[in-house]
Amino acid sequence: MSFNLLQIRAARSLFRNLSTLLQKNALQYSSQNQRMCSTANPPDTESESKPDSESSLAVKHCYTFTDSQKELCLGDPSIADIVAQKTASKEFFYGIETKAMDQGKAACVDFNKFLPQLPICVSLVWTKSFSERIEETTMEYVPNIQLIRQLNQHIPAMPHLTVYRLNHKHLDDFLALKMNNVLVIRGDHVEEGQEYDYAYQAVEYLRKHGGKDLSIAVAGNPEGHPGLETGPPNLEKEMEYLKLKMDVGADFIVTQQCYSADKLVEFLKDARAAGITIPMVLGILIPETYARYERMVSFTNVVLFPDQLQELEEIKEDDAKVQEFFVQIAVHNIQKVLCADLGVSGIHFYTLNRMVPIYACISELKKLGIMNGAET
Repeated sequence: MSFNLLQIRAARSLFRNLSTLLQKNALQYSSQNQRMCSTANPPDTESESKPDSESSLAVKHCYTFTDSQKELCLGDPSIADIVAQKTASKEFFYGIETKAMDQGKAACVDFNKFLPQLPICVSLVWTKSFSERIEETTMEYVPNIQLIRQLNQHIPAMPHLTVYRLNHKHLDDFLALKMNNVLVIRGDHVEEGQEYDYAYQAVEYLRKHGGKDLSIAVAGNPEGHPGLETGPPNLEKEMEYLKLKMDVGADFIVTQQCYSADKLVEFLKDARAAGITIPMVLGILIPETYARYERMVSFTNVVLFPDQLQELEEIKEDDAKVQEFFVQIAVHNIQKVLCADLGVSGIHFYTLNRMVPIYACISELKKLGIMNGAET
């Protein structure tokens, strides 16, 4: 009897000591995490101590975070893991793509305007000028890389890397930054003699030298990439390259713009039939004016069906009606893809830094019950 009592007392003492130790470790971890977050975005005064050539390249963010985001210290979590978990549980989610710069300044985003359901991630576009810029500086000073560091403590974020003019030295510079996420695309520009002609080549290098924990996203083109072959886009060739991207290390796919729900569903079915098993996210572009639609056509060759185009032509002078036209196309396509039950649970908005049509689409998705009303 007394022996059992001694055992109980000893166990209680051990439990108290263990609890104290765990509390100390938790406080220490919290303190380290706070220090990491406070040093991740150094004060502006640090730029004064840098050489003028480097200070002039520094970009200060223009993001407004929600109160709940300000309390976070995420430490650059894997977007691939988040996408995989939500896709497996069939939980609807969305992300946003923005440009890093807008008219020479850092683009502004107010995350409060997305409440109550925040995007799960942000991706920052790589532009042709960035590829030209790294010939004069290093990957660290490319604007979208700088801004990712200011984003990813409060919301998961990934930079785009376009293979135009990139070589393995640039990829080594990127890997040295120890970022956990990247979206690799071929892009619209190609220069004769560049090291990588296709995105899968860069994906293969990043996976080999970045390890298994690097989250790598790639693009999929439901209408075929306009630059893969001369002549009309080759969908069979596109599927071959998409499968190759997965085989060499891609974790998930974000589809490029497409205005046809039927084409999107067919593309997703073909991808699954081709053995592509990684998560796929639906890319959504909503032009807010007729001029914006025409500009995107010039880049992508992605067009509306003739009957849709005729309807658009009739309202092209009314920007509000044009925006509503494309919002309804987006909502219809999202509904059609989700109902097809092809393992797609999320979307990624190509915002072009024009958020009003995105807010309008989100409002429609809430009305349909696709988005919930709880803050996430």
